[in-house]
Amino acid sequence: MYRILVTSKSFAKYNGEIVDKLKENGILIERPEKSNLTSKEIAEIIEPYDGIVCGIDKIDKQVMEAGTKLKIVHMHGTGTDHIDIAEASRRGIAVGNCPGANATAVAELNLAILLAEARKVIKYSNMIYEKKWERRAGLELSNKTIGIIGLGHIGRKFVELLKGFNMKVVAYDPYPNLEWVKENNVTLTEDINDVFRQGDFISLHLPLLEATHNMIDENAIALMKEDVIIVNTSRGGLVETGALAKAVKAEKIRGAALDAFTSEPIEQDSELLDLDITLTPHLGASTVETAKNVSSMVVENLIDVLVCQNTITSSIRIKYVLRPPDKNEASNPLALTERGCVHCDPHVHSLVLSMQLPCR
Repeated sequence: MYRILVTSKSFAKYNGEIVDKLKENGILIERPEKSNLTSKEIAEIIEPYDGIVCGIDKIDKQVMEAGTKLKIVHMHGTGTDHIDIAEASRRGIAVGNCPGANATAVAELNLAILLAEARKVIKYSNMIYEKKWERRAGLELSNKTIGIIGLGHIGRKFVELLKGFNMKVVAYDPYPNLEWVKENNVTLTEDINDVFRQGDFISLHLPLLEATHNMIDENAIALMKEDVIIVNTSRGGLVETGALAKAVKAEKIRGAALDAFTSEPIEQDSELLDLDITLTPHLGASTVETAKNVSSMVVENLIDVLVCQNTITSSIRIKYVLRPPDKNEASNPLALTERGCVHCDPHVHSLVLSMQLPCR
């Protein structure tokens, strides 16, 4: 029997029957007594397990050193910036995620908080509960220009949701799906600064990498329009908090809508809490439908790796880092944007050990 430690709160929450499928394949899941474990706490209990299904828990070198039986670390979602993939590679541990499974949920929330910030919906709704009746003119999305940074699964879905607003879409992505771009009337630019300059709204859809860390800084904000609204449902580290706060306070930008933060839960002394902007607690992927999709994908991947001993099948996304990006790639903030299956994406450094058919 294989034992899997599950630290993700939402794994199999809405489709518990998938746990039976794991049992049928000789895989048992176990959950820790407490949630929101530190990497040190995970390291203290990981030794007997063959794999871990995590949320945003930090899975670092000390976890892998303690997990001598580990064969797979699987993110219950998309982002893997909290997992030391290079260390996993050195130890022959597969790292899996579920690209695209949460695209609809995140894109819909992205639109929701953009609209909420443009009209200050949450602020004025709360005022009613405070027995106040106040209003301020907001901004319309219709017939404006939106700048999109990153046209992966979520970025593309978000653009599709915007069609009813008749917006001009300006986007930056070094490896776009050109057929999709043409079909959806997206204007591509080779200079990311064009997006900053032209967008009435700026929306971020990319992973947190060394090259994308704090990409929205004072220099980027200085290029933006004074009425711009910045939206981030990706990773908090993409935006330099101090620069954003300074710009909002000085009214150099109109506002921001954030669903991701550098530290989560957000620190109680964060300067973001003093701003008149829209904040949500990383709700992006929190829908029943997405939780079901992601959990089902994780189950398939666990069986493929542990039982079938496949590295990759037609449905699996398992990554092995072979080397760091070269200097040219590192200078490109989207050079390592995750797409779909690693064996058909030349921009994700991966090792495909086999292409066997699923054993089920």
